[in-house]
Amino acid sequence: MSKQLADGAPVIVALPAEIDLSNADQVYDQLYAALASGAPVVIADFTGTRFCDCACLNRLLRVQNQAADHNAQLRLVIPPGAPVREVVKLLGLDQQLPVYATTEAARQSLAA
Repeated sequence: MSKQLADGAPVIVALPAEIDLSNADQVYDQLYAALASGAPVVIADFTGTRFCDCACLNRLLRVQNQAADHNAQLRLVIPPGAPVREVVKLLGLDQQLPVYATTEAARQSLAA
């Protein structure tokens, strides 16, 4: 589910509890649709996500490249201590993608 906050504001895409090969295409279609809408920032909200396999997480780099092609940014929201955050760290994705603890933190960083 995508949520646009206001004109020119970030689009938040709430991700499902589990992301694997069975639903990864749907998840990334939502992220790409948010980018295609012209949003300057797309926030992938992993707050409710308990599982995301490595292949799906690595695919976020393609989403980031697509965002750059649209002069936009991809930001991840993954709460501290969440299993997905640990996998993101192990893969080094936190060095390539901005990761925030909350959607509010991801939005507030826009003003900074």
